[in-house]
Amino acid sequence: MITASDSHDIIEKFRRQDAAATRQLYDIFYRPLCYYAEGILHQRQEAEDIVVESFLKLLKKREDFQTIGEIRSFLYTATRNACIDYLRKQKRHERSHDEIVYLSEQAVSPDDTDIINAEVLAALYREIENLPPQCAEVFKLLFFQRLTTDQAALQLNISTKTVLNKKGKAIQLLRKAFLQRGMLPLLATIVGAAGSL
Repeated sequence: MITASDSHDIIEKFRRQDAAATRQLYDIFYRPLCYYAEGILHQRQEAEDIVVESFLKLLKKREDFQTIGEIRSFLYTATRNACIDYLRKQKRHERSHDEIVYLSEQAVSPDDTDIINAEVLAALYREIENLPPQCAEVFKLLFFQRLTTDQAALQLNISTKTVLNKKGKAIQLLRKAFLQRGMLPLLATIVGAAGSL
């Protein structure tokens, strides 16, 4: 968690083109922005490219920002606008066209729910990386790839009982981590299918 004094220090250094402060801001925002953009585009590579472009725009305007909140708002808005532009170019697909109409009707700034979901997803992925390797693998297969217990067991060449044990352990550890962050209800919403959270 960044304190107010840390935040002020980061901004001052960032405005003076300090590489470490720039890297810190990148580390804070890159993953959540990627999840946010991917949620709009449904294309990971394009989402990541757009986020990098948003950071490049930020660097060109670095002296305009006084707070991390302003930077956050700028990055999400720049990313959202770039996603809309990309979808416009791809509007030969009916779904993309519908997406443009929907997004264009929304408020200029990104929806707070979308931003929170993106940031919770980023936190979830960070915590998954801290799980024991097999627990992490089982969790990804069951909740992200939506495999059944039998399918996951077959893919990992382990018993269904082991899959259920690893799933239970993963959920327990994630639940504990998100409980400590005060984000447990958000985790349950994002994972969705994980009713036992």
